[in-house]
Amino acid sequence: MDEDVHIAMHREADELGKFATQLRVHAPKAMSREEAAKVLGELLTVVTKSCMDHGADLVGHVKAFLKTTNGAMSASLIDPQKGPNITHDFGQGETFQDAELTMHVIVHGIWDPEVREHSREAIDAVLRKYDLHYEVIKDFYEKEKGVAHHGG
Repeated sequence: MDEDVHIAMHREADELGKFATQLRVHAPKAMSREEAAKVLGELLTVVTKSCMDHGADLVGHVKAFLKTTNGAMSASLIDPQKGPNITHDFGQGETFQDAELTMHVIVHGIWDPEVREHSREAIDAVLRKYDLHYEVIKDFYEKEKGVAHHGG
């Protein structure tokens, strides 16, 4: 079976658009856990809104994981009406400047390239708003994962 046809069959079966990225993030000045939570919450909200504004009709999940030398934070958004849920293990007063940020976006109603495009635009807008510098370490969407998964 042609690999593109095989992947297309998977796509039609689940009808979910998926995207994941891993970024190296640098803050010019130290960020507190509260500041980081605000950025992550806004990041998930803006990514979700952008996907919904461009044709997604349901959120599978939108998640972010932030890892630093001083702790970690995770954020998830399943219901846009309820907003993101954020947890962390940073101690009181802990700050950081450098972190790795991993995001996973799964929505229904638009395909992977659109999820990737709208997610990346939203990520860029939010990180720029907070003057955070970033570099993309990895960038995945379903065709790449599908080809890897099927030995392509």
